[in-house]
This record gives sequence, structure tokens and C-alpha cells, in this order.
Amino acid sequence: MARISRRSIDELRQRADIVALAGDYTQMKQRGRDWWGLSPFKSEKSPSFKVNPETGLWYCFSTQQGGDAFKLVMNREGLDFPESIERVATRFGFKLEYESGGDGKSEKSFRGQLLEIHELVADYWRRCFLEDPVHGEWIREFWTQKRKFSLEIADDFGIGFAPVDDSRLIPGLIKKGYTKEALAQTGLFFGVDRVPDPLRWRCRFRGRLVIPIRDIQGRVIAFTARTLDITPQDDPSREAKYVNSPETELFKKSRTVFNIDRARMTRKETEPFVLVEGQLDAIRCHSVGIPGAIAAQGTAVTEEHLQQLRRFTQRLLVFLDADAAGQKAALRLLPIGLREGLDIRFLSLPGGKDPDEYFSTHDAANWGELAAGARSAMQFCVQSLVPEGSASLPLARRLTLLEAIFPIVEQAGAEEVVREALNEAARHAGIGIREMHMAYERHRAQTLAQRPAAQLGEPQEPALPTLVKGGGLTTPEEDLILLLLRHDSYFIPIAQSLPLEWIDQSGRGGQLLMTLLNEAVNGHFSGLREAINALDDDLRSEAARLSAESYAGLDQEKDLHPRANTLLKAFHSRHVQTLMRSLDSRIASTPPEDVVRLNALQSEKIALRKSHALPPTVIQP
Repeated sequence: MARISRRSIDELRQRADIVALAGDYTQMKQRGRDWWGLSPFKSEKSPSFKVNPETGLWYCFSTQQGGDAFKLVMNREGLDFPESIERVATRFGFKLEYESGGDGKSEKSFRGQLLEIHELVADYWRRCFLEDPVHGEWIREFWTQKRKFSLEIADDFGIGFAPVDDSRLIPGLIKKGYTKEALAQTGLFFGVDRVPDPLRWRCRFRGRLVIPIRDIQGRVIAFTARTLDITPQDDPSREAKYVNSPETELFKKSRTVFNIDRARMTRKETEPFVLVEGQLDAIRCHSVGIPGAIAAQGTAVTEEHLQQLRRFTQRLLVFLDADAAGQKAALRLLPIGLREGLDIRFLSLPGGKDPDEYFSTHDAANWGELAAGARSAMQFCVQSLVPEGSASLPLARRLTLLEAIFPIVEQAGAEEVVREALNEAARHAGIGIREMHMAYERHRAQTLAQRPAAQLGEPQEPALPTLVKGGGLTTPEEDLILLLLRHDSYFIPIAQSLPLEWIDQSGRGGQLLMTLLNEAVNGHFSGLREAINALDDDLRSEAARLSAESYAGLDQEKDLHPRANTLLKAFHSRHVQTLMRSLDSRIASTPPEDVVRLNALQSEKIALRKSHALPPTVIQP
């Protein structure tokens, strides 16, 4: 594989908007000159992820990771370095250059090829939806008349049609230079594991309406396809109403949320995500103007699904089908949502209809009223598990019915979440809070008593140490870097005033300062972003960590020059003290009879004391 040119990497790193890129993974809010958000790497309730647009660096206090745009993509998506470069280039529409000078498919990462194939196939099927000479008119009529969607919505979502005759698809991809191995790994074809000739493979979605599945950045990573009357009888999945792409390097069902790329942009900050059951439900809600409509991929909502949503909002409106399966799915996701700290509410439509069916004949004019009637998590739980009219039953009977709530609440984890959930359940069930808690404790005791003795003796995972954010700076090197990272106009004046031998390079802060100032001394400094781009990965990570630290100085222009001089004085004072200790040691080791040498050393010491009062100063830029 050809290498991406160094010039191309440096230019992309310089151009990449780190705030926009971070916003693809978590909601960012500006505080002063920095931007903050919840960690993209773990679930948390308080923002610990900091981005500095001036340096192009980010730092996560929760995981103690940091770096540039490429490092963010590598850590978040599990990519290697070349793949992360291609990912960032695609995000910002940047054309990469390769050392061989070409742009052939062999020069792109395997993941990059898979993404390109998916985009090409999605575009081909979209054109088939509009132009297929055999079934084009039929599929458009199916979409507009039977499904009651507009062609504008089809265009918006890239709705496609996979022709019954799939003989043009694979030859077209091979002609574009994609390898047999890349085509096999897309998951788009049957026969890849038993038929050597790719021209004999069959498309997984022949004769189906196709909906592209996109990741949070809007890239096509998979497809879901609905069976039609024209779906071939020899299709191995003919009886399945919907067929999804299998899991691939691009597509993991437990992590993929359908329509999140649009939903996170269409909803206001105060509005919830609206979780519906299927892709067409989400498209329907979006088409009538309901903001934030999404659907989880796979058969169940997972912790990873909800963690993605949690990074953008604490609110989730569950709008699943009103049938038994939909109710069970809602109850399954409830404990996960409680554990993630989400404010979950549940909405059912009049007549038990699903969102697609209801809004195909209704507009969303009364959406605000419908959403306002959503039930809280515990209200939904109680009403789902306790039959209507149970309020007249004896207390013991009602508590027995409510025991089904306890395993759900128990999974919430945090004691305060469990306590509040039980209190709310008691209120909705018309039971005293004390009785509810006593019944829950009895359930807990019975559960523990039934556990095997071996499990009871299992050691608990040690609690993670509390991270102290911003940890205090302890060296002049780190203090000076903080100043320079915020005010790069001082780089050259500092480099001209601070002798490099005064820098202590025993720590990474000192190594970072030496590298940056050495560039300035030799006339290679042309801006902070360029200087950081030239660092190696370790020093760039150190710059990210330090740029995220709390800054003790003042940013007003009148305060900067005195601050710079104070820091230079600290370096000078430490240097003089080091020399003084060396002189004292030499004096102590000189024989008393060597008067000439002792006098010379004492003279050096006196001169050194005088120089202590004359530290270097910075010329104000």
C-alpha cells in the first residue's frame, strides 16, 4: 500500500476543525476559548472532554488521553493511523496525496475501500429507484402510493432499489478497481465463502427496497432492505420481511443508531431523541417534522446505543410499537437507561398504532400534546406490569404483582437511582413508600440467598480512583508551555531570551518546551498549530494534556508581559541555585591550604549572587 505523503498529512492536520470533528462524537459547548463535552470514550454525567481550537488538540480527563484530530479518530473508532487520516480527509472533503502520486484503490486502507464501495452501491441503487427500466415505475409507485412517502423523502434518505437482475453490480465494482477481498468483506453478496468467481456471487438484496444505514458522520456503512412482491423466489431470505447487512468491519449492530446523523442536528438542545422501532418509523417521524427520530439497529437496544445518545442529551422519548413485542423491548431497555442516567419517558399512540402507520395518515400538529402525555419510566413500568383495576386488590397482592419491577430497578446500579425509582413506583401503584422499600429488601435478600456460594465469595472490582482534574503544575517548564500555548506571539521573544540549557529535560514537559523553543531559535516557527504538528506523537499528547490544564495566569494583554518575565525569573533563579550548589560543593572539596583556588571560587560565588538580581527579560511582542 502506498504511503500518504507527509505534506498531505501536515496540511490536513492543520486544516481539520477539531471542534467539528469532536462534535461528531459528543455534544460540545463553548466555555471561554475552549469547548467541553462528555467523554466520547466512556459514559459519564459531567463533561471531562476538552477541545482547544487554537492548538487543534483535545484531552479527556476521564481516560487521560489526548492528541490531535487523527488521534481522536484512532481512539474513538479503533482505526490505525493511515485509516484515521483517510477518515478525517473524508470528513472535511480533503484530497490526500500519496507518495506514488496516484489515487488507485490499492493506496487506500481496506476500511476506506469498504466505505467507498458502500457509497457507490448506495448511489447505484438510488439511481435504480429513479430510472430502472423494468421496475423503476413500479417501485416508485410502491413508495408513494402504498407506503405514502414522498419522492423528496426518498431523495433525502437515499432510498434505493436493488434490481432483480444484479448482473451489472459486481462487474461495475471490479472495473473500478476494487478487489475480490474487499467486495467479499462488504457483506453485500451471497456465495463469497464457497464460490471462487466473484462474477457468480449474488446480491443479498435483489428485488428489495433498500434503505442506506449511515454512521454518525453520515457515511453509508450498511443497508436494510424490505421484501417486495418482486423479490426473487430463489432468494435465501425470501420469507424475511426485512434483511440487514451482516456485521462487518464498518457495521456493528450494537453500536449503530439509525438516523443519528440527522437526528442530532434536527433536534434542539432541550429536545429528546425519539426512539422508534424501525427505520421506516424513523423516516416517517422525520418526514412529518418530528425532531430527533432514531432507531436502534439489531433486535434490542444496547448499552452502547444509549451511551451514544447520552453524549448529546439526557432525555429520551421511547416511542416503540404498542404491541406486546414493543412493550417487552421497552422494559428491556429501561434498566440500561436508568444505569446511563437518562431521563426516559414512554409514549404510546392512540389505538395502539405504530409511528409509521399513525403518521402516514396524520400530521404532527399535535406532536407537542402527544409528547407531553408521555409516561415516566416508573409510571410506564407499573402500568405495564400491574393490570388495570388492581388498585382494589389487597396490599400483599399488589406487592406481589410489583415484584417484577424489582429485577429491573436492581440493574440500575446506583443506590440513589434505585431509591428514587422505588419511590416513584410506589406513588403510581398507590402503595406506601416504606412498604415498597421493605418488599424490595426482601427481594434482595431472597436473591442473595439463592446465589451459589462460589458467587457470594467473588471479589468485587476495586473502585476506580477519583481523578483530580487539572492536577496543579509543578515546574517552570509546564507553566511556560501553558503561557505559550495560549499566546503564541511570545514564542520567539521567549526563545531569544531563555537560554535553552536552562530547561530541565528530565520530564516530558521539559522535552516539549525544548523542542518547541529550539524550532523558534532556528527560525522555523511560523505559528502554534504548525509547531504542534511537527511534534512526535508522545510530545503532541503531552501538549494536549498541558493545554487542557487550568491556567493560573491572566489573559489580559497588560498581564502577559509581567507574567512572561516572572517565568523567566523562575528559570534564572533555578539555574543560579544549581550553579551555587555546584560552587558550594567545589569549595567544600577544596583543601584549606589551596587559598588561591578558594579565593577564585568565592569570587565566582559573589559574582553569581550579583547576577541573581539581573534575570533576563522578554522583549514585548
